Amino acid sequence: MRTREETAVTSKCSEDHMDECRVTVGEFREFVRRTAYITDCEKHDSGWIFVKGKWQKKYDASWDNPYIDQEEQDPVVLVSWHDAVMFANWKSARDGLTQAYSFMKTHDDCIVGVDPSAAGYRLPTEREWEAANCDSAVALVRPVTPSKQRFNQSGQGFPGARWSQGGAAAERLEWCWDPGEPAASGGGGNHADSGFTEARICRGDSVVGPDGRLEVSRGTCDPFSAATTLGFRLIRGT
Repeated sequence: MRTREETAVTSKCSEDHMDECRVTVGEFREFVRRTAYITDCEKHDSGWIFVKGKWQKKYDASWDNPYIDQEEQDPVVLVSWHDAVMFANWKSARDGLTQAYSFMKTHDDCIVGVDPSAAGYRLPTEREWEAANCDSAVALVRPVTPSKQRFNQSGQGFPGARWSQGGAAAERLEWCWDPGEPAASGGGGNHADSGFTEARICRGDSVVGPDGRLEVSRGTCDPFSAATTLGFRLIRGT
């Protein structure tokens, strides 16, 4: 079984170096054990499992009961975007690093601020995610105009998700920092401040498109979403 990797990568969009790692079941277990954290999936009984060709909600599903065989070194799944942000701040504090995320409550939302220069851990932006995967056969995201959007929701993307590319149920997906629609033009900004309830970009491995060419799996998900295909990685500031 492949263990967690921590490697330095260089973005094609930036000269910044970053450490990147895919968060494992064991790491997330330590977080829960030390903080008594309850995930969105557990709070809302909303874990989505792909069974017999369709998505089903399992009320007892969780990161610790994902309905798939997992070991401690495997990537954690059934975690929401919110869970990922909270884990990132906890890991930063544990390691004595400045936390990247700050929170400010408003009348109807909570504004999440991010400091990309902080030494702590955070979710990658979409462009940083692309850079971390640049050695695979994944092309950089191409802007998609509304007339060319190809949303595929017929039994593939789990509830709460919309797809402009890919979206098959078996694809491995990861949360990105960026809010936005799936047809947005490739994570062009840092979005330093955004709402806690805004949909978030998620990305996956390369897939074969309708024209036979390799393309990335890319969509936007409700930040409360949790599914057996959806996990996250973190990067660390310098």
